[in-house]
Amino acid sequence: LSEVVEKWTFREIRHKSSDYTHKVAKYPENRNRNRYRDVSPYDHSRVKLQNTENDYINASLVVIEEAQRYYILTQGPLPNTCCHFWLMVWQQQTKAVVMLNRTVEKESVKCAQYWPTKEEEVMTFSETGFRVRLVSEDVKSYYTVHLLQLENINVSFSQSV
Repeated sequence: LSEVVEKWTFREIRHKSSDYTHKVAKYPENRNRNRYRDVSPYDHSRVKLQNTENDYINASLVVIEEAQRYYILTQGPLPNTCCHFWLMVWQQQTKAVVMLNRTVEKESVKCAQYWPTKEEEVMTFSETGFRVRLVSEDVKSYYTVHLLQLENINVSFSQSV
């Protein structure tokens, strides 16, 4: 029974979602910014990068009215989109990033390593002008908490993530 309900729900969602477009994700200049051909943000709810030549990132804004909050759902960054990811985090004043997968699962790369892996190590993303430093790491049995310092090199200001 649950399998039938699941299939019905998926079909209903798929039917409703066909009303929305995702044209920007399909532009030739954005193809290399998408991890998967069939996972694209809708044009009406996509996050737009500011002050850049290309405002596209594979990320969607989801508003939860009952909680009076909004969330950003994004693909795991690719090696060529890590800089755009951090630009989005900065511009959206993101307080926390929750990653729901590992960088590699079953020998398949799911996400580029977009944060430093050693304390006090720094990664620089010169294309967008950001530096990321791992301040601390707290490893638990089923998850890991990283405290990161995101620095905007252009304005010499940083924030914790």
